[in-house]
Amino acid sequence: MKKLFLIVIASLVVSLPANAAPLKQISVKSLTPLTTIGSVAEVSGVLIRGSEIVIFGSRDEKSYVRAIDQTGKELWSSELGPELNSIATAGTVDVSGNIWIAGSVSETVVAPTPVETLNPINPDGVSVSTSGKDIEFNTVAVWKIPVGISTPETFLNQQESAVLVNSIIADSSGTSLVGVIATEKGNAGFLMNTDTAGAFSDLVRIGSQATQLNSVLKGRDGVKTLFGSSGEVLGGKKLLGITDGIIMALNSKNEVTKVVRSSESKANRSWNTASSTYLLGGNVIKGSTTQSAVTKFSKTFAPLWTYRFNSTGSTFTAGSTRALIASTSTIQTLRGWVPKTARPLLLTFDAKGLITDAYSGPSKSTEVFGLIESKALGVVVLAISEQTISAFLAN
Repeated sequence: MKKLFLIVIASLVVSLPANAAPLKQISVKSLTPLTTIGSVAEVSGVLIRGSEIVIFGSRDEKSYVRAIDQTGKELWSSELGPELNSIATAGTVDVSGNIWIAGSVSETVVAPTPVETLNPINPDGVSVSTSGKDIEFNTVAVWKIPVGISTPETFLNQQESAVLVNSIIADSSGTSLVGVIATEKGNAGFLMNTDTAGAFSDLVRIGSQATQLNSVLKGRDGVKTLFGSSGEVLGGKKLLGITDGIIMALNSKNEVTKVVRSSESKANRSWNTASSTYLLGGNVIKGSTTQSAVTKFSKTFAPLWTYRFNSTGSTFTAGSTRALIASTSTIQTLRGWVPKTARPLLLTFDAKGLITDAYSGPSKSTEVFGLIESKALGVVVLAISEQTISAFLAN
């Protein structure tokens, strides 16, 4: 299902911050293995709550969430919506320690019941009944697992077409989630909010035929910032590449107040992840060249510094300083870094955007899956080897 919507994007060339000082050579350290997470086919995401490693995903269109310790021992597990076909695709932990998982379930869309009149016109005596149609994964689902409880609370909001949730955040007022919804012309991005009781706001569509949203941030003033990609005009901002990376600001009333496009002629661009300090990770494809883009933006969405790294797959960011890529070529700053195949590489930057530290995954790991900063565990890197996801520590 997820593949139905995703615009397949990889990464593009190494570009350094403007006016950078002479580069200091840095040795690449090795990540420390932590534990095995699970198979790519069944795991959608990983969260950290205290010292718990929380894993969520789907098996045979049935969603689950489970927690393990650092040795891989299972602490608890729970099914999510076992009565319906479902996929769990995004998750977060709020400041109180509650776990929020979002995804989609399949429900029958029932047509409205016709309104009867006192003298219906029905010369052929045809009986009228309600009807329904089946649309796979047409309902947005949010599951809450409160602290100390493994049984989830379930909140559902049915749509008329298929939906895919890519990201969810939670605060004291509820949750905000973004993703992709199918349209007659293709797919649109969407934003939805819930309150703490699980009541949904109306779905806000972004675009109509070639837009997807991958990440969302929310300020204390209710302003939401959305990140993703688009191949159509948005907010009066025209398309410049094949697909542009997009940043959109919406006020507390969900009205669009600003649109910023990251474009390159004849290229596909997308923003995949965004930290709360506006460190963005994205992908660029141009011809046969793929790259990861890592850019630090100001609060007004002005780029402060940026890099391009030859790579493949997704680009992840965390905090103000870290980015994770699957590097495929040498990087001038890194001493002896000559990967023969794609290899996980964790980079740390200073305030000016200079690389100050680097860690690599084992040579058998060829894809990256996630990056988490944890007070209890430290910096956790998730990487893939032979369709198995493993966790590593940068220490």
